[in-house]
Amino acid sequence: MRILFLLFPDQGNARELRMERLAAPYYLFKDLRADVVLASPLGGSPMASIGRSISADSKVERFNADRSAREELADTIGFHQVIVDDFDAAYCLGITGTIWHARSTETLIGQFLHSAKPVAIIPGRELDLAQFGAGAGLLIVGNGGETSLLAARTLLYALRSNDGERTEP
Repeated sequence: MRILFLLFPDQGNARELRMERLAAPYYLFKDLRADVVLASPLGGSPMASIGRSISADSKVERFNADRSAREELADTIGFHQVIVDDFDAAYCLGITGTIWHARSTETLIGQFLHSAKPVAIIPGRELDLAQFGAGAGLLIVGNGGETSLLAARTLLYALRSNDGERTEP
């Protein structure tokens, strides 16, 4: 399994792209032995835009102690270098604006969706996705062939995870 992890640093405002929002999903994927590739708009290091952790999170501590993870974050690939066929899914963190016009991602997100590949979007401050936003909830959106079954599985997994059950994705 190969996952493209898209990072959207909010220019000049690191509130939405914080280390605790990056570390937890990064290690969830890594612990499931996924090949995770970090990407940012221009490539290189988005570190200046990543906010400091506001909590003493074990995943953040793990990330800070993980030299390989820190090196991956310091040398992300640029969006222009992504070949969608090389990945099974995309995970977008910190995206703002509309998903179709956010920093030339329209082709990336559109290509993933057109190829029937799942895309998870964790928004920044102002994602134009729902009238009042998703709050602390999880919004699952899709309308393609297998999407209804995938959405149902994701919903069940989220419910089980909230109940404290250990389940496999």
